[in-house]
Amino acid sequence: MPLETVALDERWLPEALAYLRRSPYRNALPLSNITQLRQQCDVVLVHSAGLVQGVASHYRDLPFLGLTFVAELDDAMPLLVGALAERVPALRGASLTTVIPEQRVRQLATCAVFESLETEYQMVVEPETLRPVHSPLVRRLRPDDLPAMDALAALGKLVAWRPEVLSHGPAFGAFAGDELVAMAATHFATPDVVEIGNIVTHPEQRRRGLASACTVALAQACFSLAPRVFLMVMAENAAAFAAYRALGFWPAERYAFVRFRLML
Repeated sequence: MPLETVALDERWLPEALAYLRRSPYRNALPLSNITQLRQQCDVVLVHSAGLVQGVASHYRDLPFLGLTFVAELDDAMPLLVGALAERVPALRGASLTTVIPEQRVRQLATCAVFESLETEYQMVVEPETLRPVHSPLVRRLRPDDLPAMDALAALGKLVAWRPEVLSHGPAFGAFAGDELVAMAATHFATPDVVEIGNIVTHPEQRRRGLASACTVALAQACFSLAPRVFLMVMAENAAAFAAYRALGFWPAERYAFVRFRLML
């Protein structure tokens, strides 16, 4: 049967959800883009006789251009990225980024020229493996904390920081007096899976376990939102990897952080 592309709408949403939910961890980013973040995303899908064969999306609120995708068939990739680029012309010819499972790199290579590729680990945790780390300096962050969160994010050079972070899920911070000195926040929270991140400590407050305490408090809160919680860490960041392993996270899958240009 021929493949056809359509923009995601209410008619196709249940089918797209069922398709992506077959692998909630691996498809976490696409799931977030058709659920919690849908109003800020452009989403297209490929189907054959009504059966979804792929989904691609672009999240508009990031400070850089990017896309993510899931494709059942290699033949779906040119259709997916072509349809997405029609909706978002800025994707044509621009330097883009994506974070995808390594097994999808080959598919992306059929329609893109790579500029760089780095390895990340998707590290997952469960309530039974999460190891308690508590600090009386840690509390849940509120909207009135946003200026301090923005300042700490800038100090930590968080590349995917967005001021609307508290609308995506809980965040926890550690304070030295009135100063926010460490935090961890939610990237997105769907009913299926939550990604946490934006974990940062003020340089003068490191090695006190404050970011670990914030991360544990955040993970515990997120388990009330979804049964799956994960974070991402660059493979070269051995210190962060060891710190998350000590908290009970483990590497579930290798991902690729790719900078590329589409061949359209």
